[in-house]
Amino acid sequence: MIIIFQCYGGTHTSIVAASLYTGRLSACSPPRAEELIALPYYDRMDGAEMGKLHFIGTDRRGNNVFALGSGRWGKEIRQVLTSILALTGENREPVAVIDCLPYINTLTRLGGYISRRLGLTSIGRPLVNRGIRGSYRSLLRLVQSFEQNPEPYLLRP
Repeated sequence: MIIIFQCYGGTHTSIVAASLYTGRLSACSPPRAEELIALPYYDRMDGAEMGKLHFIGTDRRGNNVFALGSGRWGKEIRQVLTSILALTGENREPVAVIDCLPYINTLTRLGGYISRRLGLTSIGRPLVNRGIRGSYRSLLRLVQSFEQNPEPYLLRP
């Protein structure tokens, strides 16, 4: 299975959720700022990276896990990917898309805008980190929901 965690910019919420899923982050407590900053791609991508899959790692079953920034496409990204998969035929690996955008909070949005769009990481990054810590339990529940029942997240051409 190919597993894609997606959010608006693909640099905060999807990175954290994918890192939780792959075991890079602990499910026991929200990460410290240093742990977040150490994650690959976390608060590092710009608009040119939008729409590109970024490899985060593998899960315990050996499935490849990616993060994706989908911009304003949000929910529509599932339709686009489903249409593309329909062209590839039946004999392909299943693909799951987990939308992290509903789990983003105001601090993460604001901090992400300041850090990534305005380039003021010294101001934006602490806000993003605080926002991510605030939504960490919700992201954990999302990841656990996917782990327990991946069916709703699978693309069906």
